[in-house]
Amino acid sequence: MKRYVLVILAAVLAAPSAARADDVYADPNDPGRVTRVHHGVSELDLGALGVLTHVSSGDTTSTQISTTISGRYQYFLLDNLSLGAEGIFAYDKEGDATHANSLGGTLFGSFHLRLGLGAFLRPTLALGALFGTRDTDTGVGGVVLEESQSAFLTRLQLPFAYFASQRVVLQAGPELDILAGSFTPSGGGTSTSFTEVVGGFSVAVGYAF
Repeated sequence: MKRYVLVILAAVLAAPSAARADDVYADPNDPGRVTRVHHGVSELDLGALGVLTHVSSGDTTSTQISTTISGRYQYFLLDNLSLGAEGIFAYDKEGDATHANSLGGTLFGSFHLRLGLGAFLRPTLALGALFGTRDTDTGVGGVVLEESQSAFLTRLQLPFAYFASQRVVLQAGPELDILAGSFTPSGGGTSTSFTEVVGGFSVAVGYAF
C-alpha cells in the first residue's frame, strides 16, 4: 500500500507545469501572451463615449445627452508607462432647444497595470480644452441664439485593455469628464459660466507599433 502511495505522490510532483491552475489554457501561441508594453512602442487609438450628463449653468440645472469621439496617439517612455495627445469632437444636446459642437484636445498620461493573459488596467489622467459653438432656439419667430463656448477639460479614465494580438488592443471602462468654462453671445454680451460633469462607459480600439 505504501508503495502505491509513493508512486502517486511522485507522479503528482513530477507533473508538467502546464497542469498548474494558473497555467490552464496557457498555450505558447495564445494571443494573450503580451505581458508588458516596452519602451519605444507607439499606439494609435480611436474611442467613443456616450453618456447622460448633468449640467449646472447659472441658477438652472438640466440633464442632457452627450457624445464624444476621440483619436489619440501615445508613446511609451518607459515599460508600461506612456504619454500622449488626444483630439476630441464633442456633441451635446440639451433638451429640444439647445445643442453644442466642440473641438479640442488633451495631453494625457497612462500607467498599464498587468492583469494577466494580455489584459491590463490603464488608469489615465488627461488635461486639455474644448472650443465650439452653442445654438439655442429661442422659440420666438425661429430666432436662434448663437454663442461661442470654451471650457477647460479634466478627463479621468479607468479602462481595461486586452491585446487581442501583439498589435491590436481593445479597451473599455468607466470615464469621468469635468468641464469648466463659459459661453458668450456671438454679437457680444455677458458671458455665462458653466460646469459640466460627464460620466459614462467608453470603448476604444487601438494599434501598437
